[in-house]
Amino acid sequence: MSDYDHYQKHVVRKEDIVITLLKVKVFLQKHRIIVIILWIVSIISLIFIFIRHIDFQGYLADPTIIGIGGTLLGAIVGGAFSLLGSVWVNSKQQRTERNIKRKNVIYSPLYDELVNIQEKILEENPFPNEILFVQGIQTIIPRPQFLAWGRIKADTRYLEVPKILRTQMEKLEDTIHEYISVRETASCAAKCICNSVFIENNIKPCTATNLGEYISSDILNNEGKDIYQMVIRSENEQSIDETTRKKVNNEIFERANHNPEIVNTRAKYNNWIRVQKQTIELLSLLITQVLQTYQG
Repeated sequence: MSDYDHYQKHVVRKEDIVITLLKVKVFLQKHRIIVIILWIVSIISLIFIFIRHIDFQGYLADPTIIGIGGTLLGAIVGGAFSLLGSVWVNSKQQRTERNIKRKNVIYSPLYDELVNIQEKILEENPFPNEILFVQGIQTIIPRPQFLAWGRIKADTRYLEVPKILRTQMEKLEDTIHEYISVRETASCAAKCICNSVFIENNIKPCTATNLGEYISSDILNNEGKDIYQMVIRSENEQSIDETTRKKVNNEIFERANHNPEIVNTRAKYNNWIRVQKQTIELLSLLITQVLQTYQG
């Protein structure tokens, strides 16, 4: 083995020792109250062991020694309880500050963003074609932009995120990506369904390349929008009679409701919304807990 290999091995061993010592320090800091209690119990045990090996008959006759012993014992016990009290007060104060900070820089930003997406953006733009995880220019029809969690993961706040919230946010991210992965298939299916119904009813098919993106949200939302009117308005075609228009729209939605891509995309979207509502509820409970416990 070369000198360089010996040096590298020595450096790695030294780094392992430093990391191990740091882990021990963090563990002791986290459980310092238990450590202090064990330390006090050990001291008291040593005192009793020491006392058992002393002949008190000679010392008990001397009131001065009794006074000194009582004073020392009182000082030890009093000091121990005083130390425990100060540690408890300091620990409580630190815990209060830490939880309030956690609410302000983690819970509240996530809650505000998710509520805005759930109650405003998705109300205006259900089944969105595009979802962003980085800052982007907002469009006329707003797109969901999930930014807060990415910023939290990118800095030290991530170390302060409780495991239950971290797990929930990762679950939410997974459901969003699952929806994104199938969203384009719904657009393609919507375009094919629309044009096939048009052709069968002797209507010129739409040649717009973005037809699927344009009508798929309304088809997925399944609220009976006038798809034909949307398409001919974009194509500048003349309208057809009311009976044919209703027939065309009904056929489009009927086929869409049995199309595997449309059905699967709806399922992925509903799962995303379900998990998102769970996440909002969890954040609401975490914020309420901090308010009631530390700021009430």
